[in-house]
Amino acid sequence: MLGWLKRRKDVAFTVHFTPAAREQVEAILTRQNEPAALRILVTDPNATVPGYDMALEAISAARPDDRLIDLDGVRVLVDAASLPLVNGATVDFASDPLRPGFLVEAPRPDLTDDPLAAQVQHLLEHQINPNIASHGGHAELVGIKDNVVYVALGGGCQGCSMASVTLKQGIEQLLKQALPRIKQVVDATDHAHGSNPFYSAEKGGDSPFHQAAKA
Repeated sequence: MLGWLKRRKDVAFTVHFTPAAREQVEAILTRQNEPAALRILVTDPNATVPGYDMALEAISAARPDDRLIDLDGVRVLVDAASLPLVNGATVDFASDPLRPGFLVEAPRPDLTDDPLAAQVQHLLEHQINPNIASHGGHAELVGIKDNVVYVALGGGCQGCSMASVTLKQGIEQLLKQALPRIKQVVDATDHAHGSNPFYSAEKGGDSPFHQAAKA
């Protein structure tokens, strides 16, 4: 191994692998003829929700500014510029035969010192999520910037054709009514990796907020 590149278990850095992702990565790494690592890099670091790319790379090809981190047997390469936005990220693997592949989710920001974030989180936990949980969905606060709230939808809402209705006519309206300073709620969900939608326009489905309003 190159002298300037140290492989270590770094307690100050972590990437969370779902069981499916870890299984895939470990299987790929063990098939390599020479020591290799999974490179994770940030493609648009200035975006509110950064994008990521991944590649398999020989350790011998690593650059001087790379960090090689051993995460319980999974070797990860990260360049110095990407390191802050990769630390705490989550790697998942979608086994959907139509769209298989890895997905990297940005680390959740620390919003504990933001009063607006605390209020939004309270509304999500106590009003919004109980409403959509009965229909298989949930909403997570991703971040807040200039009074614009970024929310990721999961469960039945991820990949659902009615997600935009749930977000704009449900979540956004409730948050704006309770917190008028909020300008907009933006969907930060990767719907392409969502499971089979619980609601779909083809099935005559509806947003859980619409169904609640009809009750």
